[in-house]
Amino acid sequence: VSLGPVLNFTTLLYTIKFELDDMATPPAAAQSTLLDSIQQVELTSQVIMKITRHCGHELEKQLDPHVNGVLLGLINETKHVLEVTHCFPLMNSDTDEGMEINREYMLEMERSLRQVNIDYQQVGFYQSTYLNTHCDRNFLDSVFDYLEEMNEAVALIYDPLKTKLGNLSVRAFKLSSTAFKLYKEDKDFTADVLRDNCLTYENLFQEIPVVVKNSSLTNVLLCELDQQQDNTSFYTLPTSSYLEKSMQLLLGGLDEINQDLQKINMYQRALYKQQTSMMKYVQERKEENERRVKEGLKPLPEEDVTKLFKDPPPVGRLESMLSSNRIAAHCEMIEDHVRSGIGKLYLADSFMS
Repeated sequence: VSLGPVLNFTTLLYTIKFELDDMATPPAAAQSTLLDSIQQVELTSQVIMKITRHCGHELEKQLDPHVNGVLLGLINETKHVLEVTHCFPLMNSDTDEGMEINREYMLEMERSLRQVNIDYQQVGFYQSTYLNTHCDRNFLDSVFDYLEEMNEAVALIYDPLKTKLGNLSVRAFKLSSTAFKLYKEDKDFTADVLRDNCLTYENLFQEIPVVVKNSSLTNVLLCELDQQQDNTSFYTLPTSSYLEKSMQLLLGGLDEINQDLQKINMYQRALYKQQTSMMKYVQERKEENERRVKEGLKPLPEEDVTKLFKDPPPVGRLESMLSSNRIAAHCEMIEDHVRSGIGKLYLADSFMS
């Protein structure tokens, strides 16, 4: 069978597609509305296999276990779904030379994928983490940078340690609209700003449900592999090392919160001392004017005490919010781990007795 007409027709559609790319780009307001309406992230099994392979390859070489890469796909406006159909890894480097290499590599990969008619539109990035330790300032900056460039971007977090225990851990996050607005305006995350915008550690990031979508042939293969799998692995008792490491991270997060509380207490003491000095100055000036009036002298002019006594700079609460977010994630992770293992422990105890 000759494939010439089919290839020519595909090439024609491909050419028309790129000629209409610039015309089909929606305005910023429409993109923002579209982003807010995204209710689900769909991943293909190919994307998950590439991410797990990238992380496993780095671990085999004993390199940096925290890997990252670019997600490619498209947005299904009808179903309000972000479909991730492809991805490729990037090099971990904070130097200018490494960032330039990554940029050139991204452009070359997108150009190559575009030539073979594979989705080349960036829809976010993926990053590996261990025991939900990803929520830090670097992660916040990365999510903000992607959202500033493309409103539909998401951050995909993969936990290889939890996946190794038998539970696939893939979660999608993006900054909430309130946090993105404050971060873009470069405002300090002080207590007043957070209270006025109703922003807490719980709504700093927005988690989007993730669904793995496979083809019919892949589902048939998975059913055959499931029948061949040894199901005795489900009765493996939970390891204490996983729980111990989670508790260590939880205690570390509590120490960070304690340090932030000490900074807040120092700010409160400095503010109280400043207000006390201001009130004392006002009282002394008032008594001095009363004395001068009694002596028939002209009272001293009133001064703006706020210029003489400046308030100490408020303490930012962004780091505290990130630490609280990590603590909440550790507590949830410990709860899930204990819930899944408590039944196995009771079952093992009944067998032994």
